[in-house]
Parts: sequence; structure tokens; C-alpha cells
Amino acid sequence: MGEKRRDPRHAVVVGACIRNGTGAPRTVAVTDLSRRGCQISVPGSGFGIDTFVTITVAGLGFLDARVKWRKADLHGICFEEPLHPAVLDHIRHVLCLPPPPGGEVAVTQQAR
Repeated sequence: MGEKRRDPRHAVVVGACIRNGTGAPRTVAVTDLSRRGCQISVPGSGFGIDTFVTITVAGLGFLDARVKWRKADLHGICFEEPLHPAVLDHIRHVLCLPPPPGGEVAVTQQAR
């Protein structure tokens, strides 16, 4: 049975900054994005499921969110409030980095 989602997901490579209430900000790569959430790659130790986090995608402001799933370095993030369609389009078409050769994700744009 396939997944049922409310919004389409978009493959992206965008720098972001994420933190939870007790940790220092960490630079991560957003590799999948929809109005209601994203997938991030967090090298090393990451966040537990249901952890409340604040994420800033490409310096566009703070998004409150929760970690919904985790598999190794990949984390599924659900935003508390959906992105406005214009913000989603701006991230996808203006801020998205070109895909890296070989498919490896490396954040080269500093998140703010």
C-alpha cells in the first residue's frame, strides 16, 4: 500500500539550521520538502522521535516542528504550521542548491 500525503514532496538541497530547546544550533541539509514538513540529514548524533525542534530553512525565519521519524542520519520533520505556498516555491526555485555529483548531500550554503 502506498503512502497517502496531503501535499506533494519536492526533492531539494537547502542549508538549514536546527536546534532543540537544550542544544546548540546545528547546520543540516534539507533533502525533501513539502508544505507540512521536510526530511533532513543530521550527521552524527541526531534527535529522538517526537523531539520539539526549531528549524530555519535558508535563513527564512523560524519554524516550530517535531521529529516524526528517524532512520540513521535521516530525520522526518513535521512543521507545526504549513509553509505558505509562496515560501515553498521560493525555497524550491530560488534557494535550492544544484544537486551534488554522485547523490551525496553536502551543505555548502550556510544556514542562518
